[in-house]
Amino acid sequence: MSIYGGNMKKQKIFLKNKQLLGFYLVVGVLFSVISVVAPSISGELVNAVIYRQGDVKVYLFLLVLTYILLLLFSIADQYFFQYFQIKEKNAMRNELFQASLKRGNQEKEQIAAFTSFVNNDVPNIVENYYGGTVDIIKCVCIIICVALELFQIHWLLAVIIFGSSILIIMIPNIMRGYASKNRKNYGEALEKFNAVQQSLLSGAETVKVCLYRSNAKRMIENKNNEIEKEEKRLRNCQVSVYGLAGGMQILKRFLILAVGVYLIYRNIIKVGGLLVAVQLAEVLAAPAETLAYLLNAKNEARPLVEKYEQLAETEEDRGKTDINDIEDICVEHLSYGRNGVKIIKDVSFTFEKGRKYMLTGSSGSGKSTFLRLIGKLQEGTYQGNIRINGILLEEINMDSLYGKMGIVFQEPYLFGFSLKENIIMGRNVKDSDYEAILKKLNLGYLLERFSDVELDTEMVAKLSGGEKQRIALARAMVGKPQVYLLDEITSSLDEQNAREMEEILLAEDAMVLYVCHKIIPELKGQYEMLTF
Repeated sequence: MSIYGGNMKKQKIFLKNKQLLGFYLVVGVLFSVISVVAPSISGELVNAVIYRQGDVKVYLFLLVLTYILLLLFSIADQYFFQYFQIKEKNAMRNELFQASLKRGNQEKEQIAAFTSFVNNDVPNIVENYYGGTVDIIKCVCIIICVALELFQIHWLLAVIIFGSSILIIMIPNIMRGYASKNRKNYGEALEKFNAVQQSLLSGAETVKVCLYRSNAKRMIENKNNEIEKEEKRLRNCQVSVYGLAGGMQILKRFLILAVGVYLIYRNIIKVGGLLVAVQLAEVLAAPAETLAYLLNAKNEARPLVEKYEQLAETEEDRGKTDINDIEDICVEHLSYGRNGVKIIKDVSFTFEKGRKYMLTGSSGSGKSTFLRLIGKLQEGTYQGNIRINGILLEEINMDSLYGKMGIVFQEPYLFGFSLKENIIMGRNVKDSDYEAILKKLNLGYLLERFSDVELDTEMVAKLSGGEKQRIALARAMVGKPQVYLLDEITSSLDEQNAREMEEILLAEDAMVLYVCHKIIPELKGQYEMLTF
């Protein structure tokens, strides 16, 4: 069975801000339309002045009004764009964090790559893929409006301007596959560099004492050179796209002027018509060039979107049954292995409410893995069944189960929170209960030492292994669990403290599953033994 017992679920974060996106799109489209209307009115104004056609004052008023609207919509367009980016990045960061949290503990290299993606690639996705999609729609809207207006002036000018714009748009599509590949390779090179760099810095002392600094330097230089090589390829691809698009723009301007002068000479169009055509060509120039960039940037961002969707995938918890009181935990023919190595083989046992169990066996025999399987914290699949109150583990709502369990492993993790928050973890715990548990575990002196200050890295480093284990045990005890899953929680304690901790646990009105190597003979008789 799957340890997590669920189906992979993808979230579409883009839809969470659809109302804001709608405002952004509407404002952007209106801004695009007004950008085309303004040159048309200016052309009519010029014809009214030169050829005495129409009321000059009316056209002048309309032109001023149009430019005022253009300014207002330009500001609104930028406002909604920036606000959309802020909200979208916020939502994406939250979703990625929640998805990552559901996966449980990860290696430092994985955390470094994840952090790099959140900080660097999420803004890229929002700006170039999601925001870029709206900008592409705006650019297409301008191109269509310009084309319609130009066909009213003269079809030849429309064909020149519109045709050259289409060619400019096609350039990034031709380069699409190459651009996506280069962006993906560049991103992978950055990830590898970050992972190697963090690994070496985390083991800086080992690098030093093993005289490995020259090798470490060479490794970093190699990874850095790979980044440089991939970035050069990426930039060369971008320069090629922008160069081809720029060349087409120059050719377009020359043809507009030449054909426009010819049409005026033949008295086919008026001067105002050429002025409108020139202005519309300029209006179209920015969207055409931008569209080439936007399409190229969106193509480059596609691999990042795919990676985001993978990172945002969550294992859907199929468990619907809540657990109120844990009467028993029944393990039936449980087997588990990883990478072809059998860790647990055909274990069957029933643990009953309120009783104390000691799990013993040689190192690597699967005791810790056994606890992690019961706590649904171990990755992979297992054979057999784990039942709580007769209900299969994968059918249980894990939030309700964790509320009844106190889980402590050999190497507990302390957060950069206050001592109190590290222990109560957001639960509703009375100060008197919190202080009583610390004193019970011989940690009362920490109340004065740390008070409400946050534990930074230096403070945590100064805590002994035994202090960390007792803090983790206090974290479990404040929840008043019905079941304790404990893995070597006294391994860093002296004999006296270890004895006191065990006596406290034996006095708890709860089921205790305790993995232990340092057995205290006088207390052994109070446990039921399960040997692996």
